[in-house]
Amino acid sequence: MKKISTILIILFTSFLWADDSVSSKNLPPWLSPELVVHISAMEMTEDQSTEFREGLMNCLSGLQSVVQREIRKGGVNIPKRIKRGISREYSKFDKRMKSKLEEEQVVHWELYLEGLKLVMEKNSPKR
Repeated sequence: MKKISTILIILFTSFLWADDSVSSKNLPPWLSPELVVHISAMEMTEDQSTEFREGLMNCLSGLQSVVQREIRKGGVNIPKRIKRGISREYSKFDKRMKSKLEEEQVVHWELYLEGLKLVMEKNSPKR
């Protein structure tokens, strides 16, 4: 029951869908089925779930901010600076979650985070 409620909380608090039907095709990348498996496997407490949601929202908005800021600043090495900024955002999220998770949850967290990085890169616009 705790797993289902965690997934539902994440689904309803994540950024929203205009369409009422929820399927794997219209889920945001950070809630793709292969990632939800890891979220569920963590078996987070309510406090941990709250921390996860807040950390995820901060990370996602931070990723967007990094890209916007570096493009706005211009200059040289923009892709390199964006890559470093994105790494910092993921690192902050990782540190935040590891401080809240139990040892047995960390394995699933690391799998989620690696999967998150992959799906976000895959879904980022190519320039």
